[in-house]
Amino acid sequence: MNRQYKHQQARSAVSGQLQRLGFDVKEVSRNAQYDMLVNGKLRVALRVAFPGRYAHTVTVNGRRYAYDYRSWNFNFHRHGRWEQKYCDVFVCVAKHRRAADEVFVIPSTAISGPTFSLHGAGKPYRGRYASYRNHWSIFAQLPQADNRSVPEDQSQVA
Repeated sequence: MNRQYKHQQARSAVSGQLQRLGFDVKEVSRNAQYDMLVNGKLRVALRVAFPGRYAHTVTVNGRRYAYDYRSWNFNFHRHGRWEQKYCDVFVCVAKHRRAADEVFVIPSTAISGPTFSLHGAGKPYRGRYASYRNHWSIFAQLPQADNRSVPEDQSQVA
């Protein structure tokens, strides 16, 4: 199973989740800068990350400690130009082998840099984008969306 196939699986799962929430979802061509169009207005870019390795070393009182974490990295930029707004919402899916995938639904207005790194150090992520974990209600809250009632925290995709 290659990365393109896994991306397509995540794309289908996100599309299905949005349709179950009552939104009209249209997939766009691979040449577009985003992956799907919600309610004919909201451009959604899907980011799928697979676990990598994050080696981290700390020195405390002259002793050196080495840690090796799993890490998922998401790029928000397009060819190095991250300030260019090409979508309204990013859906970031951190793929897990044995556990449920983690999903972050982040409006583009909340993005403050070119990347998002999710480090798995055995603790839940508590960083800048933690409040967007499973935040599917973003689609009802954005001004371009139809006002629909979406529960605050839906179950994870895939």
